[in-house]
Amino acid sequence: MRLELVTGNRHKYDEFADILARVGCTLPLQALDAASVDETGHTYYQNAYKKARAGLQSVLWSGGSKDAIVVADDSGLELLEFGGIPGVRSARFEYADLHERAALTAFLRDHCVSSASARFVCRIVAFVPWSQACFSCEGTIFGHVVPAPRGVAGFGYDPLFIPAGYSITFAEMDVAQKNRISHRAQAVAQLCSYVQESLRLRP
Repeated sequence: MRLELVTGNRHKYDEFADILARVGCTLPLQALDAASVDETGHTYYQNAYKKARAGLQSVLWSGGSKDAIVVADDSGLELLEFGGIPGVRSARFEYADLHERAALTAFLRDHCVSSASARFVCRIVAFVPWSQACFSCEGTIFGHVVPAPRGVAGFGYDPLFIPAGYSITFAEMDVAQKNRISHRAQAVAQLCSYVQESLRLRP
């Protein structure tokens, strides 16, 4: 038995693996490439579902239908004072001919923002082939963003986000600290509980 994570992002894979170990999930984690999945959904759930469904089909075609739980996530950073941008388009955010983190820092600069309320969201979808069950869960962490990157750890928008109750960004935290409190840590903990129950009920 194993978990198959549908992602083309090595940073996300490593983070999943670390969080799973911290919450006591001992199943081996493997990666399924999500490069062929167009993330055109309007919600995190729609994109995570598309990737998980594509991963499930790949597993079924490979003959491993009874040996894996297929997992995918979609995550994003939302600026609460600006309608939730970049949100579901966080990995594809464009502004002033820039992309992703550089685009967001330019947006904040052009709007004279020194601090803006924000939240990180992670939605996970998992398929259990032997029962044909689909599970979904979500983790959220609130805080604020700063206009210039701080720290070298993490990935994506981590250098811009300071979680509530802290004075440092995700990128300034060590891995253990971030992976105890993050949006993805919350969602993965729920996933682990679901996986354990699914294995208990497996025929």
